[in-house]
Amino acid sequence: MFDIDAPLHDRRKPVTQGDPETAPQKGTGRAPWWTVPLAVGWLVQVLIRVALENWRNVPLYVPDEAGYLLAGRFFAGGAVADLTGRPLYYSGYGLLLTPANWISDDPSVVYRAALVTNALIAALLLPLAYLALRRLGMNRLPAYIAATLTALIPSSVHYSQFALTDAVLPVMVLGWLLLVHSWLASERQMSGVMAAVLAAYMSWVHVRGFVIVIVFAVTLGVAWWKRWGNRHGITIAAWLLVMTTVAGTQLNDLLSSRLYPRGTYGLEDLLVDRLTNLSGLRWTLSLTAGKLWYLIVSTWGIAAVGLVALAVAMKRSSVPLGTRVVAAQAAISTVGIAFATSAGTPDEGTVSNFAYGRYLTCLAPVLFLAAIVLVMQAPKLTALCAAPIAAAITLAAGAIVWLYAGDQLSKDFFLSTDFAESSFLSWNWEEFHLWIVTIAVLLILAAAAVPIADGGRGGRLMVAGMVAALNIAAVIVTTHQVVAPWDERFAATASLKHELRPTDKVGMNFPDMGWRVWVLQAFQSRHGLVPIDRFGRFPLPEELTVVVVPWTWGVPIAKTWPGAPAGWYVVSARRPGFGGWVAWRKANTTTAP
Repeated sequence: MFDIDAPLHDRRKPVTQGDPETAPQKGTGRAPWWTVPLAVGWLVQVLIRVALENWRNVPLYVPDEAGYLLAGRFFAGGAVADLTGRPLYYSGYGLLLTPANWISDDPSVVYRAALVTNALIAALLLPLAYLALRRLGMNRLPAYIAATLTALIPSSVHYSQFALTDAVLPVMVLGWLLLVHSWLASERQMSGVMAAVLAAYMSWVHVRGFVIVIVFAVTLGVAWWKRWGNRHGITIAAWLLVMTTVAGTQLNDLLSSRLYPRGTYGLEDLLVDRLTNLSGLRWTLSLTAGKLWYLIVSTWGIAAVGLVALAVAMKRSSVPLGTRVVAAQAAISTVGIAFATSAGTPDEGTVSNFAYGRYLTCLAPVLFLAAIVLVMQAPKLTALCAAPIAAAITLAAGAIVWLYAGDQLSKDFFLSTDFAESSFLSWNWEEFHLWIVTIAVLLILAAAAVPIADGGRGGRLMVAGMVAALNIAAVIVTTHQVVAPWDERFAATASLKHELRPTDKVGMNFPDMGWRVWVLQAFQSRHGLVPIDRFGRFPLPEELTVVVVPWTWGVPIAKTWPGAPAGWYVVSARRPGFGGWVAWRKANTTTAP
């Protein structure tokens, strides 16, 4: 299925037995020698990610991380929480986190196990990238080096430090494209079937997966019409695509009924409104450009070169059918995801309403690989022409964002966790600088084009070294400057884990409580949160041992719970005001150490 030694042909010849480089002798029972460096490379990537996330304290992307973690707890048979009014976080990623809940019911242990799960999956980018490059005709050593650089794309490493779908979707998308290529290039029906199931499963994981489903459904329709493969096999793949997608929607409905009993925060009306009026379309198209811009700058301009490479592959009839189809799928998926997610994004008064990179992270490795193939295999003139075209795409996307957003880019709320790579390029962790970042990327593209113009191996190695240095530096610096400070800050202001014991039953006064606080604490409480009324208008459930109430300005800490029964005392408190809270404990119950 993943025939890595296949050259760039649509119908591959079988590997001869006498070629020791391509396959082991039959009957030896030994794996090919290249599996050893691939396994070592994968393990190194796992260790890098585990080392970076080892010190994490609490879920930082709230409610997203908490939603997925609570879904994993639900599928493992644990206590559920009420996330009514929050967006629905799909079931597919929660299923992957279910084993973490089998290891322990301690939320801290579960979170670390979830991050290790991320590392194990995200590190698969290296072997999959290697397979893709070998499939496209690159030699072993250059393919291995390029695959390593691909696995170290900063966005991939950054998001693997959180319990988010963006840690695993890049692997799924690349694996799906490889399966599609295998199916079209070899007519192996099993590859088409697996591509259908994987595409459908991505719709279980995130709404972006539905774009993948649509793209593959269209591909299957065209393949059936043009007889690219066995029509019976195509029909089976289409049936599996539909049935698996439907099964995912049913599982999401089940999850919604349990974790969101009174409904989710729906975006359907917003989506329709954005696509049916001029103002909404302007918003959608501007944010689409902003997402493409951020995808480009977060990969040092390489993603723009990758877009050029996809266009070249689609246009040239000399490129094999399987490669052209996969290039078209990647390009359409990139634009489709950018457009669809932009139309459904609410206006939250943040800079990320104008430029945002997270939702296109899943396509970054694919574009990265496309750019590498263009530079390594295309004629020198084609490779050199790609740089100014990529620069023009970057400038155009940036200009659209700037013209639409204006001074809101400097006035709206800026969160560095959403802009890790651009903050690294501008070396500013508090403000957004579109043109400084854009110019920095253009300079990087120019610096890379000079050694490539020489056309020699030394020039390409120099560019590889430059990209490696940028990737590693960005990963280390953004972890230190972005992830670490926000993790410590959020843990200090919202975490309840040090006040809780395994048997504690926690009551929560939801009115006036900051939603980020109660969503995080819903995950940290092993038995969920029980609604209470701090004014005593309703009886307090007897089984509660801890109660959390909001702390507003001007209220003495002892009066934050006016209806507190006798025998309850304050054990913890966080600053009064917005997001402030006080935890009370029942006397004669075990306190946290």
